[in-house]
Amino acid sequence: MSTQRRHLRGKIAYVSHQKGAPIEYGRERFGYIWHPDGQWTIRSVCEIEKGPVRARHVVREVTYSMDRDGYPLDCAVRLHQDGEFLGSGWFRFAGHVAECEVYSRTFGRVHQRMELEERVRSFGAHALTCDLTHCARYDHQSGERIQRTRALMSSLEHDGCSGPLLSQIEFGIEYAGRESVSVPAGTFDADHYVFHLQGSLPEEHPTEEVWCLAGTFAFVKIRVGGYMNSTFELTELEEGF
Repeated sequence: MSTQRRHLRGKIAYVSHQKGAPIEYGRERFGYIWHPDGQWTIRSVCEIEKGPVRARHVVREVTYSMDRDGYPLDCAVRLHQDGEFLGSGWFRFAGHVAECEVYSRTFGRVHQRMELEERVRSFGAHALTCDLTHCARYDHQSGERIQRTRALMSSLEHDGCSGPLLSQIEFGIEYAGRESVSVPAGTFDADHYVFHLQGSLPEEHPTEEVWCLAGTFAFVKIRVGGYMNSTFELTELEEGF
């Protein structure tokens, strides 16, 4: 087994195009580490200002770990809303079981356990870097263009500002090919996927396009249309901590 570890760190800008000229309304700093045993971890700190998504300020801290195939292992999520603590949770995934321990200022201490019909496929903790990990469930050998997948989420709010608690959604993933993508951090070979989210959430969510570094699920770009009309682009990327 190799003893080498790979590290990436960077920054993402959240940019709204609703009023014509681009306006930055959020940012995310992140780090990836790939371990010799194949496990990998994403650490992200996200800030969303009041504006296009909700009339509230959100700060989210996420630490999310997966196995070599991108299946979830565990995750910690901590939320602040408008400068005040909202809630924190620790999630664990094992086979067909998902569970979490949560403390929230709105509903106190909760233990949650879900037993599913299949292995937990992916988890959305609402850091943008976590969105790309859903793509690990796409089967490139099946020949099916749009594939349905079930994912667990820490929140069903578009800005992820609730709970955190376990919820399940189902949506379609489409692979749109490998492309050369230019963002402020540079030009990268990227795999392009499309998330067909219509009907998957309590509120209507526009189609989401995502681009990840070729051969990995590391973040390059996301574009969301509809009422959000926003792009999320990599502005910094470097090796190491």
